[in-house]
Amino acid sequence: MSIEKYIKKELLYSQVFIIIGLIAGILGFIFEYQKGLMTGLTAGFLPTGIGTLVLNKFAKKKPEMKKNIELENEERNIFINTKAGHTAFWVSYWYIFAAFILHYSLRISLLQFLIVTIIFMPVVYFLFVVIFQKKY
Repeated sequence: MSIEKYIKKELLYSQVFIIIGLIAGILGFIFEYQKGLMTGLTAGFLPTGIGTLVLNKFAKKKPEMKKNIELENEERNIFINTKAGHTAFWVSYWYIFAAFILHYSLRISLLQFLIVTIIFMPVVYFLFVVIFQKKY
């Protein structure tokens, strides 16, 4: 896929993310529907969409950013990211399985567990990306 097509696809995704974030925000803050859930969706989708939109708008104009996108989409980097994602999934799976087995021994709330899990999963993923960057 050419860089221009890739950037165009990413711009479309960012617009979809922004729309989902806005709809969630309107439902939560104006219509008071599932306010906590909609706040979370808005906080996740809207900044991601805006950030991706801004990044790809700049990438269209700057050749050095296009070069970075080409490097990110090289076969080696795709392999490393896929392998890191696969390994991080299984580590996270066993982490959740162990937490399930030990849930009577652990005296933390579900919210605390979910917060730790949300932090744990990307840390594990990026750790494996770094490990596999050095290995491959």
